Amino acid sequence: MSRVLFPRFHLTEIEDTSWCPSWLRDHAHASLARLWQIKSRRGYSLATQACNILLDSVGGIGAAAEFTFVDSCAGAGGPTPYFEKYINKQLEAGGHTPVRFVLTDWAPYLEAWQSLSAQSMNISYIEEPIDASKAVRIAGPEKKECRIFNLCFHHFDDPEAEKVLRSAIESADAFLIFEITHRTLPSIIYTATASLFGALSTTWIEYWWSPFHLIFTYLIPLFPIYYVFDGVVSCIRGRTPEETFNLIRRQRDLDLSEWTFTNGEEVVLPPLGTLFWYCGLKKKAQEESS
Repeated sequence: MSRVLFPRFHLTEIEDTSWCPSWLRDHAHASLARLWQIKSRRGYSLATQACNILLDSVGGIGAAAEFTFVDSCAGAGGPTPYFEKYINKQLEAGGHTPVRFVLTDWAPYLEAWQSLSAQSMNISYIEEPIDASKAVRIAGPEKKECRIFNLCFHHFDDPEAEKVLRSAIESADAFLIFEITHRTLPSIIYTATASLFGALSTTWIEYWWSPFHLIFTYLIPLFPIYYVFDGVVSCIRGRTPEETFNLIRRQRDLDLSEWTFTNGEEVVLPPLGTLFWYCGLKKKAQEESS
């Protein structure tokens, strides 16, 4: 495990405030979605590398065929469209039926979701706001459910995070948390630089037609500062494996006898970009897929 520099503090990101403009939040989500497309020197995107971790965590491509995957804090869709293509291509090659991916969020980004859903019949979304701490099961009775938290779990303070994980334990069969922000020096350096350049590239590529966004990006310092500030705060809110799984274990009334918990980290965008992951898998789901 990379060396953690200081204790965790749950500071507030600008994106989490009620006064943050919706267009700025949407821009940030679009920037994060672009991050998943960045390729390493090995030629693999962050989304592809994360998807391989997802497949390994649930027991391989055969086991994945038994799941419905729920993006619990989907934002602009993040890596979900890449996960869907990557997994279903392998499933179809092996004679399996494609699996379903469902986008949910407390602030649904319907414009982005409608576009993604139109591109694949295996991607759907829930229009109504869904609080991940009170989420109900989406998968049908014939499927297992895996809830995925893509670069978002640090947004929950400890009491809320406990409820989010409790909901996954009580009504799902697996969960996987991906984070690229952490309280380590490489993560802080990478996040600060990636946040800034990600914001600029997103504006150029996706909002090139809008003078409004260009002005805010290049002529007013507050806009890039927003990204760097929120990125660093995200690192300060990052959790270690012990801190993450203790959120579950300290809830004495939870039955964890059927669950196993694993974690790891992998440098996915050298030299500093590290992906941290934390997985919970119900033993029955693991045994049935073996």
